[in-house]
Amino acid sequence: MDKINVFEQTYRLLKDLSVVDTKAEFCKTWLGRNEGYFRGLRYKNKQPSTQTFAVLSNKLRHYSNLLQQTNNTHSKKIAAQFASLSNQCDKYINRKAKDTWLRLMDTSND
Repeated sequence: MDKINVFEQTYRLLKDLSVVDTKAEFCKTWLGRNEGYFRGLRYKNKQPSTQTFAVLSNKLRHYSNLLQQTNNTHSKKIAAQFASLSNQCDKYINRKAKDTWLRLMDTSND
């Protein structure tokens, strides 16, 4: 998974749903970051933090669960999309966590 792609997919979906209007708004309200978060990452040639993935995943899962409880087919479809994006974030988080403990095991065996 391209790390930035899940953010872009989420932003596009939220924009299509008229939940956010700009990337700056998305960064503030869905990632808990400042409006220039992605510009800063590009400038510093860094990847998004695991915490940012966690915040987005949790918020997507929260709204997915709420939307899933409705009787509206459209809302259930959006809930499934939110759950899928949340799962992508969770996979990244789990991969990063595993990389961390494996790296720690490797260094302790030296």
